[in-house]
Amino acid sequence: MQPTGIALIAAIVCLGGCSILPVAELVTTAAAKHSYILDGSGSPTVILQSGLGDGKDSWRPVFAEIARQTQVFAYDRAGYKASRSANQQRTGNTIVRELRATLQALDLKPPYIFVGHSLGGTYVELYARTYPDEIAGVVLVDSRHGDFTRQCEIAEAGSCTPPALLSALLPYAAQKELAGGDQTMAEVLNAAPFPDVPLVVLTRGKPMFTGALFYEVWLETQRSLATLTSESTHTICDRCGHYIHKDAPDLVIAAITSVLKRARVSPSE
Repeated sequence: MQPTGIALIAAIVCLGGCSILPVAELVTTAAAKHSYILDGSGSPTVILQSGLGDGKDSWRPVFAEIARQTQVFAYDRAGYKASRSANQQRTGNTIVRELRATLQALDLKPPYIFVGHSLGGTYVELYARTYPDEIAGVVLVDSRHGDFTRQCEIAEAGSCTPPALLSALLPYAAQKELAGGDQTMAEVLNAAPFPDVPLVVLTRGKPMFTGALFYEVWLETQRSLATLTSESTHTICDRCGHYIHKDAPDLVIAAITSVLKRARVSPSE
């Protein structure tokens, strides 16, 4: 599918209104305690999953507009701000289980539309592969492919893993997730097939400081993500860096809107 549909929706999306987020609340389950925000009404519920080192606030540019269309949820993973877990192993399977327990505790019923940025997109992919019946659609925002590091190393692109100094500067929770990164990627690659649901893959178009070859591998793995379903769209945002939802919130809103519309059409229609 060509990107023109997403671009058209982006052109007509109105961003008006305020970017103030709802007051955060806490929910405690046997798996974790999560700080979260929830707004809007309708279904499917949109679940926002942030990237490494980021929390729910990173979705400020798009949250309010999505809440005008349906119910939307964002949260801080354990270790970020007020969120906590007794499980110190911060791998994808752990994070997926903790999130699912929270969604159940809040009575947010599936199927969901998941939106994931960067490593958060990897967690989203794992959730979709683990609980395919709970997925109505997915938007991946410059998400890291489970096989990216290996392909990057084969291509000898350099900087395939974050340098030790950068890792040391990350918040403790992000360091733990980074330490569990190899296992997370293995969990994704060994998981069940991705469900055949509406999927939009959004990819940065601005050059990476890591070099041209690194970006070539990144782009190739982004194209691979876009083959996960028969209902996929891949859009490269030329004006965007890694944080597409901040550089081009209209594009991310349009992608979510597109998936939401398709998810609301029943198979019989």
